[in-house]
Amino acid sequence: MALTVWTKRFSFRSVHSLPGGLHPEKTHGHQYFLEVTVKDFDLSVLVQEVSARIIKKLDGRDLTPFVQPPTGEVIVEWIDHELRGSPVGASLVAVALQETRKNRFLSASSEARYV
Repeated sequence: MALTVWTKRFSFRSVHSLPGGLHPEKTHGHQYFLEVTVKDFDLSVLVQEVSARIIKKLDGRDLTPFVQPPTGEVIVEWIDHELRGSPVGASLVAVALQETRKNRFLSASSEARYV
């Protein structure tokens, strides 16, 4: 049986701030692009799960009180954790989050060969 690997791209808009640290930032927004790669999984179920568990929670929100610190590295790990605890989890291959044209984050548990 052939292995089928799919990557689905989603987008959402959120704001965040980084008040401390080496490079503090005032509240500002991004249009994030989320890529979720699964193997041998129904894409319609993937869309439902990601929409309900991730997009609905993050779209149009301030991430500062929601994810700490609200950096791309932490946000992608939170997303990965949320999806691994869902029906998608067993089929999850990779999770990537693009914050800007120059910043893209890959979760630590992602299989790099599929990204």
